[in-house]
Amino acid sequence: MQAWLVPFRMDSTGLILIAFCVWIGARLDGWGPGLLLGALLVASLLLHEAGHIVAATALGVPVREFGLSWIGAYVRRAYASRRRDEILISAAGPMMNLCVAIPLLFVPRIGAQLMLGNFALCLVNLLPLPSSDGLRILRTLRGAQLQAVARS
Repeated sequence: MQAWLVPFRMDSTGLILIAFCVWIGARLDGWGPGLLLGALLVASLLLHEAGHIVAATALGVPVREFGLSWIGAYVRRAYASRRRDEILISAAGPMMNLCVAIPLLFVPRIGAQLMLGNFALCLVNLLPLPSSDGLRILRTLRGAQLQAVARS
């Protein structure tokens, strides 16, 4: 059971991220429901990271910590020893957001907005942007292709 416990670290700048999510919620739906929407957006970010943690732990890859900073939620972990495992771990976060997004369609009032937020998190994280899951997947795939070419 100890392997599943991962320390959470809240950088002092993580409050900026939380405030930004609450501000987005308030802009979309007013202050009352907006506070809830903002808190649930932060929860969506943490669920994304939980997807990475569950996949890494299940595949035996050590996870040191996860947390929030002004640039987003993050997981600090070792690289997987197998390319397939690295791709699975990297894809687990966006897939968690996709799995969360679909049932949110049936939640009244704020479900559609949360669904769009989770779907956006899924898509943006799959783009090959700096420090994104998509870039990690692409680099891992390119490494596999380069090694296949070197062997032939």
